[in-house]
Amino acid sequence: MSVKMVLLTGTLVVGGIVADAGFIGVRVHEKKPDGTNLRLYVPAIVVPLGVRLAPERELARAMSRAKEFLPAMRIAAEELERIPDGVLVEVKSPREHVLIVKSGGSLVVDVDSNRETVHVSVPLKMVRNLARDLEARARHTMPVQESHLRF
Repeated sequence: MSVKMVLLTGTLVVGGIVADAGFIGVRVHEKKPDGTNLRLYVPAIVVPLGVRLAPERELARAMSRAKEFLPAMRIAAEELERIPDGVLVEVKSPREHVLIVKSGGSLVVDVDSNRETVHVSVPLKMVRNLARDLEARARHTMPVQESHLRF
């Protein structure tokens, strides 16, 4: 097999993995002169990879605090994946409009206020898989304990 073929195959495999995982999207626009105008799209695969690269002690500490919420996070993601696309929550006030929808396998949060417009999109598949992985890890992780000297 030629080098070009190997590179093409590798690119297609990596592209498929990234496409399957989806993207996390964040857009922020401040409604003031010279305000922030941020657009960030990150392959969702970087979140579980980042968790795997996190220092074990810090991850264990964070997991000890979040352990009880992980099953709820997983179940919520699983159930949201099952329901049809549509509006989940909508709140309107004189100063802001908040819209939370399920769209195309993602949870999408849009906030439009007098000061800014914010859009966040997170693939539910990534949330579900991350919650499962963290739950499994939490079951096999010993609690972090500080050592104390006794005399």
